[in-house]
Amino acid sequence: MMESQANTESSTGQDKYERFESWLRENGAIFDLCELREYKEEGALRKIEEEKKDEIRELRKEEGEESGDSEMRGVYARMNIPPNTICVSVPRKCLITVEMGQATSIGQAVLQSELDLDAPKHIFLMIYLLWDRAVYGSESFFAPYYDILPQTLNNMPIFWSENELSYLEGSYLLEQIADRNEAIAEDYHSICQVAPQLKEIATLEEFKWARMCVCSRNFGLQMDGHRTSALVPHADMLNHCRPRETKWTFDDERQAFTITTLQTIPDGSQVYDSYGQKCNHRFLLNYGFAVENNREMDGYCPNEVPLELSVSKDDPLYSLKLEFWTRGDAGATAASAAAGLVRSEFFLDAIPLMKRIRVCVSNNENTRNLFSMLRALACNEAELRILMSSTASVGYARTSSFLGLSDARVSVGRTCRDIRHPLNLRNERAAMQLLLDTCLAALDKYPTSLGQDISDLLDEDLYPSFSNKRHAKIQVRGEKEVLHHFIIWAKTALRAMQAIHDELYSSTDMGLMHMLHRLEHEHTHATIMRYCCDVLTSLRREELRHLDILRARAAELSQKGGAGNGDDALL
Repeated sequence: MMESQANTESSTGQDKYERFESWLRENGAIFDLCELREYKEEGALRKIEEEKKDEIRELRKEEGEESGDSEMRGVYARMNIPPNTICVSVPRKCLITVEMGQATSIGQAVLQSELDLDAPKHIFLMIYLLWDRAVYGSESFFAPYYDILPQTLNNMPIFWSENELSYLEGSYLLEQIADRNEAIAEDYHSICQVAPQLKEIATLEEFKWARMCVCSRNFGLQMDGHRTSALVPHADMLNHCRPRETKWTFDDERQAFTITTLQTIPDGSQVYDSYGQKCNHRFLLNYGFAVENNREMDGYCPNEVPLELSVSKDDPLYSLKLEFWTRGDAGATAASAAAGLVRSEFFLDAIPLMKRIRVCVSNNENTRNLFSMLRALACNEAELRILMSSTASVGYARTSSFLGLSDARVSVGRTCRDIRHPLNLRNERAAMQLLLDTCLAALDKYPTSLGQDISDLLDEDLYPSFSNKRHAKIQVRGEKEVLHHFIIWAKTALRAMQAIHDELYSSTDMGLMHMLHRLEHEHTHATIMRYCCDVLTSLRREELRHLDILRARAAELSQKGGAGNGDDALL
């Protein structure tokens, strides 16, 4: 393949990118407003100084990119492109679709076998890519497209060296990388069992290459009235940027894949696609890069860190808590797990003893699930039995009075994900202490501190732009930022609840309201401030109401039977 490519270039006088563009134009593609270029100076990408070219070349050799041909390309505007302009149109005949892979002999064998594959749509695109290249080679209709695909994908973590992976030490992403490698290998060997010809056209390494090509380049489309996926030459050359500047679709009327501008793209500027609002671990695992400043226009950062929670085997209520902890996991949690809300680790007996949940610096659904599970783990026996009770409305008054909650906040048949409000002051303090301990334990797994990561990323000689170790450093920095956020949240909550306790039981003037004023002056993060103002203020009110009830009962008992009997009743 490489020899024929070199011969073609010498005979036509065109390089592979020029031949690629000629092939597209000859088959009806329109992209006159755009051109492919190597990265030059970018606002989103740091400039590579002239004197560092040799160092960058050596770095590429270390990371396996021995070809002198730069793979760092993007799509650029050749003139000012107004909004609502179709800047790229690729006809259907130039697309590689899932159905084309299914139509091959290997694809048919896979369909008939009903194999349980990791990513079925990706698999069929991979099958076509590998089969067509192997069978037709330089004679394939798609040969000009295949020629511009990267020969190596060493930026993808599944291909990283042990040294490069070491920069991710402490991150759960290491386990995901290992899982991805294992899943790809399992798919390869499973397909070889039902379609032995796969071995003849691709090794496992080539299968992995195809998987990551497809993973990083495919588009999910609506074609012929149903959802499919496709490789779209030229369109897959657009790099990522947020907020999105373009939109894409398959146009049934034109029978072409189109990219339309959403704003003016100035002459000479790079034309970007948006790969979506994602955590850096998804960008790195699936696309081979991490975004240095992964923030939306409103300041929201989608970077996440997975926190692992489980019932401690040393807990005296282990059996009871485990029963509540696993309630609903057989069916109800399938949807939430698929949505990424709660991930469970299943052991031999299929009981999810450990739950993993991804959280970011936001008070979103995952954060609420996290707090709910923390409250479940922090329950004492009385609280836990009430939560697990399936008693109807007869028990509501007793339940709400005990927990210090209004009747509307108490429901029956709940799971560990449904405790959306504090149970009482004692439980919430225990839950926040557990959050603090969990985040500190997660931080201890990393060999470097957040401060060190921030300092390291300022050194572009040590961590050059586009290098794998820089992307790894960006990833772990983002995880630590989230952990630090929740550590501050837990510590702030514990201080606030101590203020509530002191106010209610020590008659101090320095209560919750005083602390909230202090937090405002300390520029506390908005999500933490909201929790303190809304959740803890409500908890203080309920705790005070509950305390007033107890005091009234004590006074009533004291009047009836004397002070001694009243005190005994409160105890």
